[in-house]
Amino acid sequence: MAKVSYCNRVQALELGNGYSALMLGAEYGAGGSSGSQMRQQIPKSRSFELPDDTVHYAPDRPADVKHVKLEIELDFEQETVSGTVYTTFSALYEQVKTISFDAIALNIHLVTLPDGKQLKYHTSEKQLIVTLDRPYQFGEEFTIGVTYDAHPRTGLHFIKPAPEDPTRPTQAWTFGQPRYHSNWFPCHDAPNDRATTEVIVTVPAQFLTVSNGNLLSVIDHGKTKTHHWRHDIPHAMYLLSLVVCDFAVIEDSYNGKPVTYYVRKDRKDDAPLYMGKTPAMMRFFSDYTGVEYPYDKYAQTVVEVYTGAMEHTTCTTHGFTLLLDQKASLDMGEEYRAVVAHELAHQWFGDLVTCRDWPNGWLNEGFATYFEELWNEHDLGTDYFKQSMLTLKKGYLSEDREYRRPIVYHVYHDHGFELFDRHMYNKGGWVLHMLRHQLGEATFKRAVKTYLERYREKEVITADLERTFEEVSGRSMGRFFQQWVYSGGYPAFEVSYAWDSEHKLVKIKIKQTQKVDELTPCFVTQVDLAFTVPDSDDEGEDGTRTTPLRIIVGEDGQVEQSFYLPLEREPVMVRFDPDGWLLKTLKFERSAKMLRYQLAHDTDVLGRIEAADALAGKGEDEGMEALIVALNTDSFWGVRAAAASALSTFGSEKAQSVLIKALQVLDEKQLPRVRLVIAGVLGKFQAPQQAELAQRSTQALKQLLEQGDASYRVEANAAEALGRVRGEGSVDFLLTLLAERRTWMNVVERGICSGLGESGEDRIVDVMASYLSNSSNSLLLRRSAAAGLLAVGHNRYLYSEGARQRAVQALIDAVEHDTWEPLRSLAASALSALGEKRAIASLEQSAHYELGSGAQRSMRVAAYKLSNSEKNDEQIKLLRNDLEEVREENRKLKEQLGSLEARLN
Repeated sequence: MAKVSYCNRVQALELGNGYSALMLGAEYGAGGSSGSQMRQQIPKSRSFELPDDTVHYAPDRPADVKHVKLEIELDFEQETVSGTVYTTFSALYEQVKTISFDAIALNIHLVTLPDGKQLKYHTSEKQLIVTLDRPYQFGEEFTIGVTYDAHPRTGLHFIKPAPEDPTRPTQAWTFGQPRYHSNWFPCHDAPNDRATTEVIVTVPAQFLTVSNGNLLSVIDHGKTKTHHWRHDIPHAMYLLSLVVCDFAVIEDSYNGKPVTYYVRKDRKDDAPLYMGKTPAMMRFFSDYTGVEYPYDKYAQTVVEVYTGAMEHTTCTTHGFTLLLDQKASLDMGEEYRAVVAHELAHQWFGDLVTCRDWPNGWLNEGFATYFEELWNEHDLGTDYFKQSMLTLKKGYLSEDREYRRPIVYHVYHDHGFELFDRHMYNKGGWVLHMLRHQLGEATFKRAVKTYLERYREKEVITADLERTFEEVSGRSMGRFFQQWVYSGGYPAFEVSYAWDSEHKLVKIKIKQTQKVDELTPCFVTQVDLAFTVPDSDDEGEDGTRTTPLRIIVGEDGQVEQSFYLPLEREPVMVRFDPDGWLLKTLKFERSAKMLRYQLAHDTDVLGRIEAADALAGKGEDEGMEALIVALNTDSFWGVRAAAASALSTFGSEKAQSVLIKALQVLDEKQLPRVRLVIAGVLGKFQAPQQAELAQRSTQALKQLLEQGDASYRVEANAAEALGRVRGEGSVDFLLTLLAERRTWMNVVERGICSGLGESGEDRIVDVMASYLSNSSNSLLLRRSAAAGLLAVGHNRYLYSEGARQRAVQALIDAVEHDTWEPLRSLAASALSALGEKRAIASLEQSAHYELGSGAQRSMRVAAYKLSNSEKNDEQIKLLRNDLEEVREENRKLKEQLGSLEARLN
């Protein structure tokens, strides 16, 4: 399952095969992979587990599931499913006397053998236990039919027109990951078994159906039709899918195989904007992996209410928020189409080869995440790839500040949905990125191909990947997997550079500053360095040459090391991990002169971004000038955006003027990503601290919003920044805009609500609460209001106690009563931000009954944080007093100014 995240390949320094192999051998010299299973112990995480979380492993399988056939009918009026599920088993135990199905809230009518003989059964809260007619010996096959009906609360979703969307099409769709299918049919609801499947479903005659595999027949009964789907390649049960709707159908093809897109009829023309590159992606993944797309067809549906994306075998399901319109495709197209690539990559990594249990889920999600990036490299180029990998890294680092865990981790709550986080996706993708660099492109591709072929139609754990890469490359993978997969964290480097002019020697001092403990090691890893040296002593000459150096850090637990390199002249640029192949943080002190050179001349976009970020802290005029040049002339938008962000840290009138001018002159359609950053950072010039600059930001942002922009996200960032500036009249302006503006997926409205939440004016709490509770507002507009109250929570010291309590009550009502899981999840996070302990009881009770694992996790985290935080009432009181003093001083100044103007007039 894809998390919508916003991502090629880079060449490392050419050091020669012999030297590279020597250094890799030094890195991995200690121990092989034979102990990989033993290494999968359960080290402690930091702040990840919650009370009642337990250790989980894959369940036992007394019998192998061979085939599952559903013969069912959907009743859209009653929102029920009924019918019989036939499951064929092959005994694995020496004697199998009972069989258990995962089954939650199903009404079981009958359990039989194929000859009609009834079997005894009983049910527990989550299982159906069947007593067989006799013991079945190892290898014997038998089939059990379970006749049942259900009114599923999750797993199978019935969607209808509603007050918030009267034109919404009627639909039914399923979602099984990690283990929801047992809420609508009895099955082995875990990924450690796979079977061929049939879905024979009767639905109202006007509907199309989409399911796994091939459509064998459609039988017309007049008011209903029966659709028969069959998939003949075994797959895990969570990958089974059924989607029902009166869709618009767009047909395409790849290599003679049908590629089909299903969307609601009023969005038919938008489907190619999102999914149109699918055949090209299929070709690229087939070529890169060396394994041809393994199925007969590929279908993609876009369904209502759902907001994610799910890689069901042969038929991915996308949420409605992903279907771009023309304007959204301007600056969101590449990021959203990466979701299409991600889900397609799962057809190889996750569907054809499947993780055995969710703690090893990174074998699904890490691969899909990295392969979406490989597609971006192929489609959009190296610079975009590097920028996107940097974004992935920042996302992971942000989560790591909240909690830290190994990628493979067996402690979680019930379904394990919380494992589907940035450790699994982002860090998992980065592990593959580092393997690609250290093994080399050819070896990496060969290892991937071998892995797919060896474990085709099988379940895997991390040790299987490790062993495959080790056998293909000839290199010991033990230490690498122990550090990056079975441990937590990453190396945090502090680097210093010195030039010994007398001996013409560079000294590089490297220190790992992360806390080394049972969770996080001192990392032993190769690091590339690059030294750019002038060709001559003549400063007028522009020629340079770059000397590479590959080193090993962290050996024998050394957290601090120094390295020396003789050079002909003092370097004008020194890079640590050029091209960004290592997951790390870096503090590298260099002169402003060296950073300015790097910003202007480094051919690596990551080097120029790094220089822009570093110059932000220098505060010198020449550095500002260098950033201005980069903002206006750099060839890559990511560097321009970094320069804009760096300029905002100067906090000066000159820096602000440059940003405002750039916002006005940079092409709306060519550089929207740069402009959205500029719009956002103008919010840093805030009243009352910088009253004059705040007024200038206010004017520029209002002008943009009045005129409109080619990009939704530029408008959204401008609206949020306007609220953050807290300039005079901004709240009234934003409230008017919120009442009048309706945009695709309420993107701009969310920015407006977040900006209002930043404003600090009590009245907006009631406005947000009203939008949140109004069921006639769209789902996304209500969620925007919740985002506004989240911003209130982050700025709660700006608000009175009464306003804060009203915000808390509105969010408690949403957590307890709203019908949409993503909104309940966001409301729980907002309650945590508001810091009000009276919300704990509501959060705990709601979490107990919550069926959506994402919302349940948010509620449990919020309750835990509130229960374990000691709210510093005195500090908040002091902050509020300081704010009131500033407001009073501002009021007096306005009165004095008015009096002076009156006298002058």
